[in-house]
Amino acid sequence: MTIQATLKAGMGLGAVVLLTLSKGFGTATTGVSYLFVSGVLLTVLLTGLVIRDMFSGDRANDDRPKPMIDPDSLPEAVVISDVNGRISVMNRTAYTLFDLEASQDNIKTLFHDWHGMLNERAQADQVIEAVLSSPDIQFSELLYLADGRTIERTTRPVAGRGERLWILRDITHMQLADSDSAMHRTMVEADAARTAELAEQLYHAKAELEAKQAELTRLANTDSLTGLLNRRRFTALGEKAVADAMPGTEVWVIMMDIDHFKRINDTYGHAAGDVAIRDFANIIRETICEKGFVGRMGGEEFAAILPSSGQDDAIRLAETIRRSTAHHQTVSDDEKFRFTASIGVAQWLAKEVTIEPALDRADQALYSAKAYGRNRVVGFEYAAL
Repeated sequence: MTIQATLKAGMGLGAVVLLTLSKGFGTATTGVSYLFVSGVLLTVLLTGLVIRDMFSGDRANDDRPKPMIDPDSLPEAVVISDVNGRISVMNRTAYTLFDLEASQDNIKTLFHDWHGMLNERAQADQVIEAVLSSPDIQFSELLYLADGRTIERTTRPVAGRGERLWILRDITHMQLADSDSAMHRTMVEADAARTAELAEQLYHAKAELEAKQAELTRLANTDSLTGLLNRRRFTALGEKAVADAMPGTEVWVIMMDIDHFKRINDTYGHAAGDVAIRDFANIIRETICEKGFVGRMGGEEFAAILPSSGQDDAIRLAETIRRSTAHHQTVSDDEKFRFTASIGVAQWLAKEVTIEPALDRADQALYSAKAYGRNRVVGFEYAAL
């Protein structure tokens, strides 16, 4: 028996004795009244202690620790870090996915090797920096690694704990299930839908968070040197354009390439080559404007898609780009130089399911322009189709 229980028992016994004595003596004396009053007070005090213990017991039950989920029981790779990227938890699946024997200290170090297997390493590093600089941000993306794996990476904050949860899934088997072009387009569209959903979520967030998330979306869809659409996003929009094309609507494709670009790099340096690429991109963007959309396909090659445009419009825009390029003077540090461009034009045919055949024909016309002497516009001939 505890001391507290002993005191309660003593107080209860004392109360009973006092009440009994007061009844035994009757009401003849003042001392007997004092005994009765003391017994009543002890009874009230004992009742109060019992009630307090009842509520204290309820509060103790409320303070019991809540059950926790064991991360090792989860099928996904789970990593928990603080807002600065220091790792506190990695489950067994994460060790297996990263092929690690010892834990990593920092989230950047953990993803270092994966980012090295991406085509755009710098962009992936910028995404991690942006996420870590925004404690409230949620983000999800696909990583296409050079070893053939496709990893889905999702991160979100853990409310009220100053921690960030990273969930990683190897979804390569989904890619391998159907490797044809239709599967590729589906994955691209799913990625675009994920980005659109993310933008919708951020619409209702704080202004600073909206700016951060918009920057992440821009990095995922644009070329870092020119600000134009990257190849993946450009192709996705091209597929949507032909899917939405009404009967009788024409869709035209323009492929453009800087002439003798290697000579520019060799003569003026790679920094000057980057300036030339940006200048060319600006000329194309200003010419196409609202008539279509433009993407950088790689290196010095660019493309534009013109929904709801005719042949005359496509040829006129291509010729405007060619002339503006030839008349433009590029300035890089103390160097000044000019360059020209070769351009191919082709039409998407209504019988075609995707935009790819039209891109291929425009590319053939582009190389015909190179063969004919460069600095010219060539339209694809359909006589052999």
